[in-house]
Amino acid sequence: MMFKARALFTSLILLASSLAHAFVELEARKPLDVEGSKLSPYWAQEYVGADLAKEELRQIPGLTPVPFAVYDGGFEKAYVNLIHDIPVDQEQDRGRRMRANHGTKVVNIINGPGMISVSELVDYVQLRRTSPGAFYFGAIEDISKLPVAPQIISNSMGWPGERITELTKMLDEHGLIWVLAAGNDHPTPIADYEVTPHVISVGSYSPRGLQTIYSQESKELDILAPADGYQASINGSGEADTFGATSGATPMVSGTIANMKALLPSLNRAEAETILKRTAIRSFNSLYSKVNHAKLLNSYKAVRVAMNLRAVCGQNVTCLSKEINNPKNYQFSALPLSSEAENICTNSKSVLNKEDMVALRKNALLNPAHVKFNQLLSCAHRNEGYSINADYFENLVLIYKAPRVLQNKIRQQAAEAVLKDYSESASLRDLELLDDSFKEALTKAIKADIGIGRFNAQNYLERFAKAPRAVVVTEAARP
Repeated sequence: MMFKARALFTSLILLASSLAHAFVELEARKPLDVEGSKLSPYWAQEYVGADLAKEELRQIPGLTPVPFAVYDGGFEKAYVNLIHDIPVDQEQDRGRRMRANHGTKVVNIINGPGMISVSELVDYVQLRRTSPGAFYFGAIEDISKLPVAPQIISNSMGWPGERITELTKMLDEHGLIWVLAAGNDHPTPIADYEVTPHVISVGSYSPRGLQTIYSQESKELDILAPADGYQASINGSGEADTFGATSGATPMVSGTIANMKALLPSLNRAEAETILKRTAIRSFNSLYSKVNHAKLLNSYKAVRVAMNLRAVCGQNVTCLSKEINNPKNYQFSALPLSSEAENICTNSKSVLNKEDMVALRKNALLNPAHVKFNQLLSCAHRNEGYSINADYFENLVLIYKAPRVLQNKIRQQAAEAVLKDYSESASLRDLELLDDSFKEALTKAIKADIGIGRFNAQNYLERFAKAPRAVVVTEAARP
């Protein structure tokens, strides 16, 4: 069976200026237009607190970069951040040299320059082109020949068959952490041979915080990371570009694990998974889905918890296995806020300075259930004109406090998506959430052949008729 690349290629190029064969000036990027609204260019990195984590890790002396492997379609060596000069596989199609955009974007999200990257503590020891059959097995076989073996594998490609499952089990037993993209063919289930507890499986969520329309799911899906075709990265020509889907979500998670493992070298897959899940932000899908309970990646809190565990245990493996489940290591006091930050929602013209925004973001990430901080962040972003960011933080408030209000909001967005041809809107993903307003919008699109068009609307109408209605669990009903 042929593998599927976990890519969502997009023609949207975000450049104020571009320089061929060289890194562009990252801060020249412009805001993105998403469904007629404005989104900050580094939204994905900001949502998980990647920049905050990197800044605090720089203050810790003696951290050693983690040996790291990426399995993908190929890479452009000129645009890969290498500590040591290693062989780098190029992309090929039936022996023909191709520009390696996909793999180059993946590695830059992991440890590229500036705001793009999740980690500065990655040492690539293996960058291998993977393909059905032999390439996976050859890559694994070559690990034993490397001067330094990788401790993490980031894999944004699909698998050719169940034989790979046995390999991941063996590597897991040897302490190697394999991070795998869940795939982009929802509602098709993830292939049985990819549903394994021996990897960390990654789905993707949209700028509004809802799981992306194409991200596949299973009971083994561990975490959702922000990627919806709008991630900032660098392509195979060294140009600023966008990326996304579960291909883009996976390096967000693997880079976060590298940060944790730099702090806790003995960290294994099960322990990394524990920290990721216990620090994750509640997702809307976890309130109604019978299959998909994955939550939203919180890189900053995961790193802060790893710092706590390092302070308590040092490098004592037995201590780590015990303290990783101690709730005290996941508790953080709120940072004080300025009066400007506290009152940002009462002044629609107020814009926070960097120090206020950092304090507010840290509070929201360390204590996501304290919805006050997310409400303030929603107001802060709305004042700056980033209405999609504002919507995301408002949705986090609703997830914790009023999920049925959010369901009604999604229903309105789904009807709008039908009529305005927002065909990849995350509001269209889970039809069980929707109501007759969706049906009415579809009927209008069919009759007038507008929006998503007659054919697509008819397809949705047939699926909607068969979809069960979801019951969103309110906060009071949660166990």
